[in-house]
Amino acid sequence: MYFDNYLEGFHIPFVHESLNAVLDYSQYETVLYPNANLQIGHSSGGEHVFDLPPEHEDYGKQISAYFFWIFPNMMFNFYPWGCSINIVKPIALNRTKVSFITYVNDESKLDTGAGAALDKVEREDEFVVEGVFKGMNSRIYQTGRFSPQMEKGVHHFHSLLAQYIN
Repeated sequence: MYFDNYLEGFHIPFVHESLNAVLDYSQYETVLYPNANLQIGHSSGGEHVFDLPPEHEDYGKQISAYFFWIFPNMMFNFYPWGCSINIVKPIALNRTKVSFITYVNDESKLDTGAGAALDKVEREDEFVVEGVFKGMNSRIYQTGRFSPQMEKGVHHFHSLLAQYIN
């Protein structure tokens, strides 16, 4: 469940009010790679963005965050202030342990933009993930199709998982 939540940005406007306020959700991107994916968060106002060099493919774009997921269990979240790493370890069928490691490069930007209040965003995600997990275990839950536009990353994860399990 943690990966499903992380790999789709669809919930951001509904769950993360403060994050949504600094991102331009209409430009949110998901790029797939063989064993990873990248979600790109564009700034809604142009402040608190990366100062990218001219040779970077995103030069001139107002990028607030890069969210890299590497199969099976690592996430690297890059913000103008530094990097936050999430490592997910399964403990039991219905339990996981998430370790958070933060590296700050520029403290003056730490509490700004998409990378501000990470602990609040994580608590919001935890609340949603636990609620969805309970709902999925109810007798009336039925699976559905993946949304090609909103759940590319989630579909990619489940495809890789099926490939490696088989």
